[in-house]
Amino acid sequence: MPDTKTTRYEIDHFYPGFDRQKFWDLFVDNEGWTESEILPGEISIVEPGEGHPQGRGAVRSVQSGRMTITEDVVGFRAPEYFSYASRNGAMPVNDFGGELLLEERDGGVLAHYKGGFNPKYPGTGWIFKRVFRAAQRSAFRGLGRAYEARYQTQG
Repeated sequence: MPDTKTTRYEIDHFYPGFDRQKFWDLFVDNEGWTESEILPGEISIVEPGEGHPQGRGAVRSVQSGRMTITEDVVGFRAPEYFSYASRNGAMPVNDFGGELLLEERDGGVLAHYKGGFNPKYPGTGWIFKRVFRAAQRSAFRGLGRAYEARYQTQG
């Protein structure tokens, strides 16, 4: 099925000195997200996926503030690729989804995120694109802090 999202964005973030497998392990640890400052809220597994709780086919609940979003994990290839699609309803957009690609590069990890959606209301795409880009940048910074907190003392 072709991707029909009308609003798209991409963000890269480089983590010098980070190990890709360790970064991946942190990324797919929903309890780690909840216990850290990566995301203000909680991620829980509603239905586990294939081969891993957040593997392909998993259903996740993401609660942040008053909003609860249900996501389906549609791609999972450890330690390099993860993608999800949010179910319509709770968000101010439709067909929201994203994918993360992790590359080993220059002694660190390059995280490349691609997101997209269809605005529910005409003319609002640019606003939500800015909001979602800012949220992803914040999550990337939070992942970096959580990685350092987790692995700085563990080696």
